[in-house]
Amino acid sequence: MLEILKQINIKCEDDAKGFKDDEKIGRIDKLMKKTKYRSIHDGHLTKIYSQLQNKELSGKNLVLVSSHIDTVYKNFYQMEGRDVVTGTLDNSITNAILINLLTSHGVPENVIVAFTGNEEKESLGVDETISFLHTINAKAGIVVSLDITNRGYRNHGYTIENYFVKKGMGKAFYRKKQLKNYLVQLLESKKVKTIHHVSADPDDTWQFDEHNLNCFTFCLPSRNIAEHGDWMHDDMGVIVKKSALRDYSQALLKLLRRLARDFN
Repeated sequence: MLEILKQINIKCEDDAKGFKDDEKIGRIDKLMKKTKYRSIHDGHLTKIYSQLQNKELSGKNLVLVSSHIDTVYKNFYQMEGRDVVTGTLDNSITNAILINLLTSHGVPENVIVAFTGNEEKESLGVDETISFLHTINAKAGIVVSLDITNRGYRNHGYTIENYFVKKGMGKAFYRKKQLKNYLVQLLESKKVKTIHHVSADPDDTWQFDEHNLNCFTFCLPSRNIAEHGDWMHDDMGVIVKKSALRDYSQALLKLLRRLARDFN
């Protein structure tokens, strides 16, 4: 996974119209060719991959995994220590974990993947992703957004944050608490840290919620190095425990397999 991180931990900027360069996108696409996933939508602000063709996805209820690739750092680095990884990891670290997972393990066919842009601004990559699913007559039964967090670094390998539920007819959950409890049960971990959107930092799940979808953020705990409000985006970077990388990857695979079973 750390070798993948080295390849993709580079600048990736965008505006409301699209990505400004395609270097990181090209590297991700090359790495994805080593998996069973192939590109089904090469959009302006989202790159979507699936094991199935568009016509095979029509009418299906899908698990959508979203991992934003846009960055705001000026300088990039990663450094491996004995027990930690340090660097400008927002959000290249979950990009790398996801690609490694798709390369090394069996993920169900009804799980599709979106690498989105514009998360740091207006989350327009979310809108384009959902619009594309509408055009092929597919829908996201639940959305798993991947990101880093400054919560849970000391005692946790992952957190569940910003969980929202679909409103209206045909919903799977009636309350946010019900979704939270369901996810904790899937993970089989009473120690998982959960953070309601009132307390959590905003991310692109807030935009997925605007599309009335069941969604949540599965976050990798990190510790800031800088000592100011925008610590996550500071070029000094963040620190992630290697033990958390293992816990997060294993838990993500478990989540995807069980969500795919329940939202088929």
